[in-house]
Amino acid sequence: MLQVEGVAFQRADGGQVRHILQDVSFRLASGQVAAVWGPSGSGKTTLLNVIGGLLRPYAGAIRVAVSDAPDRTRDIAVHALSSAERLRYRRRHVGFVFQFLNLLPTLTVEENVLLPLELNGLGDRADAALGRLEALGIADLAQRFPDALSGGEQQRVAIARALAHAPALVLADEPTGNLDADNAARVADCLWDQVRDAGAGLVLATHNERLAQRADTVVGLRQ
Repeated sequence: MLQVEGVAFQRADGGQVRHILQDVSFRLASGQVAAVWGPSGSGKTTLLNVIGGLLRPYAGAIRVAVSDAPDRTRDIAVHALSSAERLRYRRRHVGFVFQFLNLLPTLTVEENVLLPLELNGLGDRADAALGRLEALGIADLAQRFPDALSGGEQQRVAIARALAHAPALVLADEPTGNLDADNAARVADCLWDQVRDAGAGLVLATHNERLAQRADTVVGLRQ
């Protein structure tokens, strides 16, 4: 469902060209997990942003298979999309779990989870989206605000929000980076189970070797 072929990304830095990604290639099937593993500064977040359409690659191709109807699948050539098309692609087909979560503090847990549906005109999927809270064991927190939650609880809310609009692809940036070992293991289990249950693909960036070893595919990056 995801094909990344020869992807490169570079940017100008003080008059010099800095090569952040060079010739990155891998494939991922629905329900599988790819771990982008490497030290800080190796380009892990940049690769997620390129796959998610937040950045355009300098070279290479990214194709994502999406389903617009139960019996119809099509490929999106992400690398060739315009800015407006990348925005539509992100909103409809990609779920993000950011390193710093980006939960909106003035919205309740329920409102944060339902926000992607409102942006995409998918209000009829609200019950299924809120069912993710039940599956993640946080349904009783639906009316609380993010500041009243623990780090592990906030991370599970972010997972529920990422899956709310049934995306083809979930991108998670250091999803356990700010948690202790016990909470990190629980959140990783939740993320794996929920993505596979949804039939989505998961690409996660991590510097945690143990977490990377759990993935179906490991994409190693170096500085």
